[in-house]
Amino acid sequence: MKKRIFLGISVFLITFAAYSQESGNGFEYRVKAGISLGGTAPLPLPAEIRKVKSYAPLLNMSVGGEVLKHLDENWSVITGLRFETKGMETHASVKSYNLIMVSGDDGELSGVFTGMVRTKVKNSYLTLPILAMWQPNATAKWGVKAGLYGAFLLEGDFGGSAYDGYLRDGDPTGEKIEITTASYEFSGDLQRWNLGVQFGAEWRPFPHLLAGLDLTWGVNSIFKKDFDVIAYKMYPVYGTLNFGYVFF
Repeated sequence: MKKRIFLGISVFLITFAAYSQESGNGFEYRVKAGISLGGTAPLPLPAEIRKVKSYAPLLNMSVGGEVLKHLDENWSVITGLRFETKGMETHASVKSYNLIMVSGDDGELSGVFTGMVRTKVKNSYLTLPILAMWQPNATAKWGVKAGLYGAFLLEGDFGGSAYDGYLRDGDPTGEKIEITTASYEFSGDLQRWNLGVQFGAEWRPFPHLLAGLDLTWGVNSIFKKDFDVIAYKMYPVYGTLNFGYVFF
């Protein structure tokens, strides 16, 4: 799967770069790459998550192509396609945290857990942004932009471990089961589509080179609507530092 994705991205970028040589009539073609930091979390943090002990971003990268159309000296529209990864690892203490887990001693267990959890999220998306960009004049080297995006999940991984705690079987009044270590896995419950908003700014120090910062904020949960093991919605929020080459 990863090889096919990489091959598809490579073919797209090569074709995009070749076609962009013929750009004109107010169009710009860009090839961009970036590194992202952020997290996938409930907002605000629920009371069940007592303390986040640690947070570690994964190596999140993006690569893609954009088409910009100048409408006038101030306004432009941007769209394109990008492949991006969004991932992190967290370590937190929780209380009465709803979970379905697998324990080596007891098999599958369902209930509310109090103790420590370690969660890893690693998702890959194909993303289509639609943005409006404003510049103070036609020769300005900077601009600000905002808009929407739609992202299709190519590969998803959401899982982790629960340890050093106990589970109340079924509900908070259920039988107490000591948990030394257990695992949970919800990758199959991830939603295929993620929609969100994107804000950013870019700077072009040279005619063909640009740098930028973008913030993407998902507005729908990464989980399917009928998924109720985790009782709250989780949203991907990531910032990206990107660099690009502009074809005229």
